Order: sequence, then C-alpha cells, then structure tokens
Amino acid sequence: MGATIKIAIIGAGYMARIFSDNAHQLGIETHCFAWEKGAVAADFVDYFYPISIFEKDQILELCKEIEITGVVATTELTIPIAAYIAEKLNLNGISYDDAQKITNKYRNRMCTLDVQNLNQPRFALVSTKNDIFKLNFKLPFVLKPSNLGGKRGVSVVNNLDELDLAMEYTFQNVNDSTCLIEEYLDGGIEYSVESLTYRGTSYIIQITEKISSGPPHCVELGHSQPACISKVLKKKIIETISEALEKIGVVNGPCHTEIKIIKDEIYLIEFNARPGGDHIAWPLVDLSTGFHYIQAAIKIACNDFTGVDYKKLKQRYAGVRFVTEQTSYLKPLFDVCEKFEWCYKKNEINEDLTCLKNNNGYNTNYFIYASDKPVDIDKINDDISR
Repeated sequence: MGATIKIAIIGAGYMARIFSDNAHQLGIETHCFAWEKGAVAADFVDYFYPISIFEKDQILELCKEIEITGVVATTELTIPIAAYIAEKLNLNGISYDDAQKITNKYRNRMCTLDVQNLNQPRFALVSTKNDIFKLNFKLPFVLKPSNLGGKRGVSVVNNLDELDLAMEYTFQNVNDSTCLIEEYLDGGIEYSVESLTYRGTSYIIQITEKISSGPPHCVELGHSQPACISKVLKKKIIETISEALEKIGVVNGPCHTEIKIIKDEIYLIEFNARPGGDHIAWPLVDLSTGFHYIQAAIKIACNDFTGVDYKKLKQRYAGVRFVTEQTSYLKPLFDVCEKFEWCYKKNEINEDLTCLKNNNGYNTNYFIYASDKPVDIDKINDDISR
C-alpha cells in the first residue's frame, strides 16, 4: 500500500487513535471526523476535522475532496455514518440500510433465529412495567438497551422490588421508547469472537474468554486469549458465527460478537460491527496471534485485503485484568506486575480502586500480559499475597 492511501476515521475516541496508529504503520494518511470536545485521537491523526459525526453529508463532501480510499467506524454510533460514506463513494463497507439496523439487538436476534447451533434466550421489546408483567418472564431477567453495545444500561432484575431502579438505569441509555427484556442465562462463561469479513467471506481470528462481574450490570473485568475451549467447540463457534454474520449483513469489516457457552451450547448475547474494545482487538489479538487485526480492518476498507493464512497465526497467550473495586484481590499483583517478563503494559490511573458500572477499559487501572506460555494470574497473585 502506497503513501497516497487515505483513510477516513469516523469518531475520535480511543479506538480512533488505535486505527490512526496502525494506519501510520502501513504508511497511510489519516483523516478523522468528530466533535472536538473529548477527541482523544485529535493529536494523533494527520488531519482532524471538528465536525459532528451526524453531519454525514458534510463529511461525505470532504471525503470526496480528499479522495479518501477507505472509511472505518470506531463505535456503534459511527457505524451507519461510515457505511453511508463508503456506499456513496463505492468503497468497501456494510450497506447503509443494514448499518442503520445492525446495532439493534432485537433486530439481530430476529435475523439469526434460524442459524444452526445459535441458541437465543427468550426475548421481547418492552416500554413499560405493564408490558413486562404481561409477558410473565421468569425471574431473574435482563433489561438492556436494544441499540447499544458494551454492557451500557444492562441490568439484571432478581426480584420485582428492583424493577423500577433497573428500568430507570436502562432507559437512561435508550434512544427510543423501548428496551429489550431477555431471559437471564445462568451459569456458563462469556466469550467474544473477533472476526473480519471481506466481500462476504468471514475469518474468525480469535476467541476471547471474558471475566464478568455478574449481576446486576455484568461488567467485564478481564479478558484472556485464546479461550480455553476444545477444538470441537471452537469449530462449532467458527461455523455458527460465520453464518450469523452473513444473516445480519456484515459483508465487510470487523465484528466483535459476544456469546455465552453453557454446557457446550452457544447462546447469542450481541453483535458489534466494529473492533472489540477494552484492548481486545488491539493489542491482545496482535499479541496472541501475531496477526495485525486493526491493520487488516484498514486494508479491508481500502480494498487491499488478501485473506488470512491460519497456519501463520501464532499460538501465544495474552490478556488484560482491570484492577477495580470488584477485583481488589488483584491489587498485590498490580503493584509489582511490571517486574514480570510477561507484563506488556501497566496502566495506573488512581491508587484508590473504583467500582466499574460500565465497560471502561481505557480509563481504569489495568495490566496486560503476553507470553509464549500460559500465565496463571490468580496463582501468581496468590503467591504474592501470602
């Protein structure tokens, strides 16, 4: 790829900075579009345009003038904007029609009802408490926004005394008058599937095992790659998610699909048609596989992708642990983690541990590990704590 290649990055958060850094490694010029306030990526891109992401026609005209080669989304909100620009410029992307719906969890569940081996919890759209009462859902159940990812607004309702507070919490994150109610999937382990799709062909790059806080908000407290699963289950996940991605309209670009495995059965949590945040897509996938996931996503957008040679993927171990109030037991290891060879990065924001209510992996205490051998974080921590 030559120096004249130009990528449009929609949004200016942490993922936008990651896209810019990776684009520069490829010799690509970066153009970022977002509000100036809170624009983390503004100082790391070649050109920053302080324009609301919702001014899609204004961004489109600028992209025409710049002669943009590809366009990438960085968050759920930017997916339709990136798709609109890509479609208008005849670049690789998701169709604008699908992109306007692809963040809707209810729609995605309906689209994938007939996918073999993909189980769905009972689910419905609700607007009021009366809607919930009429459905007669068994407790506990889950309330969540139907149009947002990242566990924002998710609340597990264990008894009806918690319902008012849970609904208030969920509807603070809802853009319309409805939210999703789902059967609570008890037991099992949460995973995410990191994929790339190019012209309708999907490649599963990595499967991530997650550490969840559990109810009420199911916040993610850590990630490990690769997931500790059997070859048979891995094959099943790859085949199932590849079919599901086609059903929801992911024909180009990255997707971060969240699932839960209960007794070797796959249950859908949600799709996110963008790279996995909280360090998953970068640097964890790079560290565990040696495959430059974000760079590949950029190449897909620029129509310069040549597929994935699975034989060249490395079999390494990588992960992140967020050191919060919920994981205060990790504080002894966090204090000294940089002394270990497996420590890739330590990020200390505050000596006081805070309680995570939403996934926020960039603005909290964490450490990232990477090694050719498995790293038993809990055992190392226990040894230090004695």
